[in-house]
Amino acid sequence: MTPTHFCSQLSRASGEAIFGTAGNGTDVWFVLEYPGMWGAKAMEESKLADTLKAHLSAAVAATPGARLQLIKRGATRSGAFLSFFIGLSTQDTAALYRFELADFDDLAAMDLPAMVAEIRAAPQRYAAHRHDEPLFLVCTNGSRDRCCAKWGVPVYLSMAAYAGEQVWQTTHTGGHRFAATMICLPYGLYYGRLGAEDAVPVVDSYAAGYVYELDRYRGRSCFQQPVQAAEYYLRSETRLQALDAFSLLTADQDSDVWTCRFRSNGDDLVHELFVLAEESEFANPLSCRKPTTERVPQYRLLSHAVHAASPA
Repeated sequence: MTPTHFCSQLSRASGEAIFGTAGNGTDVWFVLEYPGMWGAKAMEESKLADTLKAHLSAAVAATPGARLQLIKRGATRSGAFLSFFIGLSTQDTAALYRFELADFDDLAAMDLPAMVAEIRAAPQRYAAHRHDEPLFLVCTNGSRDRCCAKWGVPVYLSMAAYAGEQVWQTTHTGGHRFAATMICLPYGLYYGRLGAEDAVPVVDSYAAGYVYELDRYRGRSCFQQPVQAAEYYLRSETRLQALDAFSLLTADQDSDVWTCRFRSNGDDLVHELFVLAEESEFANPLSCRKPTTERVPQYRLLSHAVHAASPA
Protein backbone atom coordinates (compact mmCIF):
# COMPACT_ATOMS: atom_id res chain seq x y z
CA MET A 1 0.00 0.00 0.00
CA THR A 2 1.46 3.33 -1.04
CA PRO A 3 1.03 6.55 1.00
CA THR A 4 -1.56 7.71 -1.53
CA HIS A 5 -3.79 4.69 -0.93
CA PHE A 6 -6.26 4.24 1.90
CA CYS A 7 -7.22 0.85 3.35
CA SER A 8 -10.91 1.72 2.93
CA GLN A 9 -10.43 2.41 -0.77
CA LEU A 10 -8.63 -0.89 -1.26
CA SER A 11 -11.43 -2.72 0.56
CA ARG A 12 -14.04 -1.20 -1.74
CA ALA A 13 -12.00 -1.86 -4.86
CA SER A 14 -11.57 -5.54 -4.00
CA GLY A 15 -15.31 -6.01 -3.49
CA GLU A 16 -14.99 -6.96 0.16
CA ALA A 17 -18.41 -7.63 1.66
CA ILE A 18 -19.28 -5.39 4.57
CA PHE A 19 -21.78 -7.69 6.31
CA GLY A 20 -20.62 -9.99 9.09
CA THR A 21 -18.00 -7.50 10.34
CA ALA A 22 -19.61 -5.94 13.43
CA GLY A 23 -18.40 -6.47 16.97
CA ASN A 24 -18.37 -10.23 17.54
CA GLY A 25 -20.79 -11.12 20.32
CA THR A 26 -20.69 -7.70 22.01
CA ASP A 27 -23.78 -7.03 24.12
CA VAL A 28 -22.53 -4.86 27.01
CA TRP A 29 -21.18 -1.35 26.50
CA PHE A 30 -19.18 0.89 28.80
CA VAL A 31 -19.16 4.31 27.11
CA LEU A 32 -17.09 7.02 28.78
CA GLU A 33 -16.87 10.69 27.87
CA TYR A 34 -13.19 11.58 27.63
CA PRO A 35 -12.66 14.99 26.00
CA GLY A 36 -8.88 14.83 25.83
CA MET A 37 -6.66 13.96 22.89
CA TRP A 38 -6.90 10.40 21.59
CA GLY A 39 -3.88 8.36 20.68
CA ALA A 40 -3.86 5.27 18.49
CA LYS A 41 -4.67 3.24 21.61
CA ALA A 42 -7.03 5.79 23.09
CA MET A 43 -7.63 4.40 26.56
CA GLU A 44 -4.09 3.14 27.13
CA GLU A 45 -2.54 6.41 25.93
CA SER A 46 -5.01 8.68 27.71
CA LYS A 47 -4.21 10.77 30.77
CA LEU A 48 -6.56 8.71 32.91
CA ALA A 49 -4.95 7.47 36.10
CA ASP A 50 -3.30 4.08 35.78
CA THR A 51 -5.53 2.78 38.55
CA LEU A 52 -8.64 3.80 36.58
CA LYS A 53 -7.29 2.21 33.41
CA ALA A 54 -6.75 -1.01 35.33
CA HIS A 55 -10.23 -0.71 36.85
CA LEU A 56 -11.86 -0.35 33.42
CA SER A 57 -9.80 -3.12 31.86
CA ALA A 58 -10.72 -5.45 34.71
CA ALA A 59 -14.40 -4.56 34.36
CA VAL A 60 -14.39 -5.38 30.65
CA ALA A 61 -12.54 -8.65 31.28
CA ALA A 62 -14.99 -9.63 34.04
CA THR A 63 -18.10 -8.86 31.99
CA PRO A 64 -18.76 -11.33 29.14
CA GLY A 65 -19.44 -9.59 25.84
CA ALA A 66 -18.32 -6.17 27.11
CA ARG A 67 -16.63 -3.40 25.17
CA LEU A 68 -15.32 0.03 26.21
CA GLN A 69 -15.71 3.11 24.02
CA LEU A 70 -14.39 6.59 24.71
CA ILE A 71 -16.54 9.42 23.36
CA LYS A 72 -16.42 13.20 23.00
CA ARG A 73 -18.07 15.99 21.07
CA GLY A 74 -15.09 18.27 20.45
CA ALA A 75 -11.87 19.63 21.86
CA THR A 76 -13.82 21.47 24.55
CA ARG A 77 -16.95 20.57 26.45
CA SER A 78 -19.70 22.31 28.36
CA GLY A 79 -21.52 21.18 31.47
CA ALA A 80 -20.53 20.33 35.00
CA PHE A 81 -20.59 16.55 34.59
CA LEU A 82 -18.98 13.91 32.42
CA SER A 83 -21.30 11.31 30.90
CA PHE A 84 -20.86 7.60 31.41
CA PHE A 85 -23.23 5.10 29.83
CA ILE A 86 -23.87 1.43 30.40
CA GLY A 87 -25.62 -0.17 27.44
CA LEU A 88 -27.21 -3.57 26.96
CA SER A 89 -27.55 -4.86 23.40
CA THR A 90 -28.86 -8.38 23.77
CA GLN A 91 -31.39 -9.65 21.29
CA ASP A 92 -34.17 -9.31 23.85
CA THR A 93 -32.98 -6.23 25.74
CA ALA A 94 -31.77 -2.96 24.24
CA ALA A 95 -31.32 -0.31 26.92
CA LEU A 96 -29.06 2.55 27.93
CA TYR A 97 -28.30 3.96 31.37
CA ARG A 98 -26.55 7.28 31.92
CA PHE A 99 -24.52 8.28 34.95
CA GLU A 100 -23.18 11.77 35.68
CA LEU A 101 -19.59 11.87 36.88
CA ALA A 102 -18.25 14.87 38.75
CA ASP A 103 -14.82 13.53 37.83
CA PHE A 104 -13.20 10.24 36.88
CA ASP A 105 -12.82 9.28 40.55
CA ASP A 106 -16.58 8.66 40.59
CA LEU A 107 -16.10 5.96 37.95
CA ALA A 108 -13.29 4.34 39.89
CA ALA A 109 -15.72 3.78 42.76
CA MET A 110 -18.24 1.90 40.58
CA ASP A 111 -18.33 -1.91 40.57
CA LEU A 112 -19.24 -2.13 36.89
CA PRO A 113 -19.70 -5.92 36.55
CA ALA A 114 -21.98 -5.90 39.59
CA MET A 115 -23.96 -2.97 38.17
CA VAL A 116 -24.48 -4.81 34.89
CA ALA A 117 -25.71 -7.87 36.80
CA GLU A 118 -28.07 -5.71 38.88
CA ILE A 119 -29.43 -3.91 35.81
CA ARG A 120 -30.17 -7.24 34.19
CA ALA A 121 -31.79 -8.73 37.29
CA ALA A 122 -33.74 -5.67 38.48
CA PRO A 123 -33.68 -2.83 35.92
CA GLN A 124 -36.24 -0.88 37.95
CA ARG A 125 -33.52 -0.11 40.49
CA TYR A 126 -31.79 1.99 37.84
CA ALA A 127 -34.93 3.60 36.41
CA ALA A 128 -33.67 7.08 37.35
CA HIS A 129 -30.63 6.51 35.10
CA ARG A 130 -32.53 5.15 32.11
CA HIS A 131 -31.53 7.04 28.97
CA ASP A 132 -34.24 6.79 26.34
CA GLU A 133 -32.50 8.56 23.47
CA PRO A 134 -30.19 6.63 21.14
CA LEU A 135 -26.46 7.19 20.84
CA PHE A 136 -24.81 7.45 17.44
CA LEU A 137 -21.08 6.85 17.83
CA VAL A 138 -19.02 7.82 14.77
CA CYS A 139 -15.36 6.79 14.71
CA THR A 140 -13.16 9.82 14.05
CA ASN A 141 -9.89 8.66 15.58
CA GLY A 142 -7.35 9.57 12.92
CA SER A 143 -4.52 8.65 15.28
CA ARG A 144 -5.66 5.05 14.98
CA ASP A 145 -6.28 5.15 11.22
CA ARG A 146 -6.31 8.06 8.80
CA CYS A 147 -9.44 6.70 7.08
CA CYS A 148 -11.42 7.36 10.27
CA ALA A 149 -10.47 11.04 10.20
CA LYS A 150 -10.85 11.51 6.45
CA TRP A 151 -14.30 9.92 6.19
CA GLY A 152 -15.48 9.85 9.80
CA VAL A 153 -15.22 13.56 10.62
CA PRO A 154 -17.53 14.75 7.78
CA VAL A 155 -20.12 12.14 8.77
CA TYR A 156 -19.90 13.16 12.42
CA LEU A 157 -20.32 16.85 11.61
CA SER A 158 -23.30 16.25 9.34
CA MET A 159 -24.96 13.91 11.80
CA ALA A 160 -24.34 16.16 14.80
CA ALA A 161 -25.84 19.11 12.93
CA TYR A 162 -29.02 17.05 12.49
CA ALA A 163 -29.32 14.94 15.67
CA GLY A 164 -27.43 17.11 18.15
CA GLU A 165 -26.55 15.55 21.50
CA GLN A 166 -27.41 12.04 20.34
CA VAL A 167 -24.22 12.05 18.25
CA TRP A 168 -20.70 11.55 19.58
CA GLN A 169 -17.25 11.03 18.19
CA THR A 170 -15.80 7.73 19.34
CA THR A 171 -12.59 5.76 19.36
CA HIS A 172 -11.82 2.52 17.56
CA THR A 173 -14.92 0.55 16.54
CA GLY A 174 -13.05 -2.10 14.55
CA GLY A 175 -12.86 -2.17 10.77
CA HIS A 176 -10.99 0.99 9.72
CA ARG A 177 -11.27 -0.27 6.17
CA PHE A 178 -15.01 0.33 6.29
CA ALA A 179 -14.73 4.03 7.22
CA ALA A 180 -16.75 5.94 7.95
CA THR A 181 -17.99 3.56 10.65
CA MET A 182 -20.69 4.05 13.25
CA ILE A 183 -22.34 2.19 16.13
CA CYS A 184 -26.01 2.80 17.02
CA LEU A 185 -26.85 2.12 20.66
CA PRO A 186 -28.64 0.57 22.40
CA TYR A 187 -29.35 -1.97 19.63
CA GLY A 188 -25.66 -2.39 18.82
CA LEU A 189 -26.04 -1.86 15.07
CA TYR A 190 -22.81 -1.33 13.13
CA TYR A 191 -22.67 0.59 9.87
CA GLY A 192 -19.79 1.30 7.52
CA ARG A 193 -18.87 3.06 4.28
CA LEU A 194 -21.05 5.96 5.35
CA GLY A 195 -20.88 9.34 3.68
CA ALA A 196 -22.21 12.70 4.79
CA GLU A 197 -25.28 12.05 2.62
CA ASP A 198 -26.15 9.10 4.89
CA ALA A 199 -26.16 11.15 8.11
CA VAL A 200 -29.83 12.15 8.09
CA PRO A 201 -31.44 8.97 6.69
CA VAL A 202 -29.50 6.61 8.95
CA VAL A 203 -30.67 8.56 12.02
CA ASP A 204 -34.25 8.63 10.72
CA SER A 205 -34.21 4.90 9.95
CA TYR A 206 -33.06 4.08 13.47
CA ALA A 207 -35.70 6.37 15.00
CA ALA A 208 -38.36 4.64 12.91
CA GLY A 209 -37.19 1.19 14.02
CA TYR A 210 -35.59 0.07 10.77
CA VAL A 211 -32.21 -1.15 9.63
CA TYR A 212 -30.65 1.35 7.22
CA GLU A 213 -29.41 0.41 3.73
CA LEU A 214 -28.03 -3.14 3.69
CA ASP A 215 -24.96 -2.13 1.69
CA ARG A 216 -24.00 -0.01 4.73
CA TYR A 217 -25.03 -2.58 7.35
CA ARG A 218 -22.23 -4.49 9.04
CA GLY A 219 -24.44 -6.37 11.49
CA ARG A 220 -25.80 -6.43 15.01
CA SER A 221 -23.10 -6.77 17.63
CA CYS A 222 -24.85 -9.29 19.89
CA PHE A 223 -24.56 -11.91 17.13
CA GLN A 224 -21.44 -13.77 16.14
CA GLN A 225 -20.18 -12.63 12.76
CA PRO A 226 -21.42 -15.62 10.70
CA VAL A 227 -24.87 -15.06 12.24
CA GLN A 228 -24.66 -11.40 11.24
CA ALA A 229 -24.07 -12.56 7.69
CA ALA A 230 -27.07 -14.89 7.87
CA GLU A 231 -29.22 -11.99 9.11
CA TYR A 232 -28.01 -9.87 6.20
CA TYR A 233 -28.99 -12.55 3.69
CA LEU A 234 -32.35 -13.03 5.42
CA ARG A 235 -33.17 -9.32 5.25
CA SER A 236 -31.90 -9.13 1.69
CA GLU A 237 -34.13 -11.99 0.54
CA THR A 238 -37.26 -11.00 2.47
CA ARG A 239 -36.77 -7.23 2.15
CA LEU A 240 -37.88 -6.84 5.77
CA GLN A 241 -35.96 -4.04 7.48
CA ALA A 242 -37.77 -3.63 10.80
CA LEU A 243 -35.38 -4.06 13.72
CA ASP A 244 -37.76 -6.54 15.35
CA ALA A 245 -38.66 -8.43 12.17
CA PHE A 246 -36.72 -11.55 13.19
CA SER A 247 -35.48 -13.35 16.29
CA LEU A 248 -32.55 -15.74 16.26
CA LEU A 249 -33.57 -19.19 17.47
CA THR A 250 -30.40 -21.26 17.01
CA ALA A 251 -26.98 -21.00 15.41
CA ASP A 252 -24.87 -24.11 14.88
CA GLN A 253 -21.49 -24.60 13.26
CA ASP A 254 -20.31 -27.66 11.37
CA SER A 255 -16.81 -26.99 10.09
CA ASP A 256 -17.11 -23.90 7.86
CA VAL A 257 -20.89 -24.06 7.50
CA TRP A 258 -23.25 -22.28 9.87
CA THR A 259 -26.91 -23.21 10.20
CA CYS A 260 -28.93 -20.27 11.50
CA ARG A 261 -32.63 -20.44 12.31
CA PHE A 262 -34.64 -17.24 12.71
CA ARG A 263 -38.28 -16.81 13.64
CA SER A 264 -40.20 -14.28 11.58
CA ASN A 265 -42.02 -12.25 14.24
CA GLY A 266 -44.77 -11.15 11.87
CA ASP A 267 -46.02 -14.62 10.95
CA ASP A 268 -44.04 -17.03 13.16
CA LEU A 269 -42.45 -18.76 10.16
CA VAL A 270 -38.98 -20.19 10.69
CA HIS A 271 -36.22 -19.27 8.27
CA GLU A 272 -33.31 -21.71 8.06
CA LEU A 273 -30.16 -20.41 6.39
CA PHE A 274 -26.95 -22.26 5.62
CA VAL A 275 -23.98 -19.91 5.37
CA LEU A 276 -20.46 -20.87 4.31
CA ALA A 277 -17.50 -19.03 5.84
CA GLU A 278 -14.59 -18.97 3.43
CA GLU A 279 -11.31 -17.11 3.07
CA SER A 280 -11.28 -14.19 0.67
CA GLU A 281 -9.49 -14.51 -2.64
CA PHE A 282 -8.06 -11.01 -2.19
CA ALA A 283 -5.55 -9.92 0.43
CA ASN A 284 -5.58 -6.33 1.67
CA PRO A 285 -4.13 -4.31 4.54
CA LEU A 286 -6.64 -4.18 7.37
CA SER A 287 -5.39 -0.75 8.39
CA CYS A 288 -3.45 2.13 6.88
CA ARG A 289 -0.99 1.72 9.74
CA LYS A 290 -0.31 -1.94 8.90
CA PRO A 291 0.75 -2.28 5.26
CA THR A 292 0.99 -6.09 5.40
CA THR A 293 -1.90 -7.77 3.60
CA GLU A 294 -4.28 -10.37 4.99
CA ARG A 295 -7.13 -12.50 3.74
CA VAL A 296 -10.42 -12.12 5.59
CA PRO A 297 -13.56 -14.21 6.14
CA GLN A 298 -16.31 -13.81 3.58
CA TYR A 299 -19.72 -15.39 3.88
CA ARG A 300 -21.73 -17.06 1.13
CA LEU A 301 -25.37 -18.12 1.34
CA LEU A 302 -25.77 -21.78 0.41
CA SER A 303 -29.52 -22.10 0.94
CA HIS A 304 -32.54 -20.51 2.59
CA ALA A 305 -35.65 -22.49 3.47
CA VAL A 306 -38.86 -21.40 5.16
CA HIS A 307 -40.78 -23.72 7.53
CA ALA A 308 -43.90 -23.51 9.62
CA ALA A 309 -43.13 -23.04 13.29
CA SER A 310 -43.31 -26.21 15.36
CA PRO A 311 -46.33 -26.40 17.66
CA ALA A 312 -45.59 -25.36 21.23
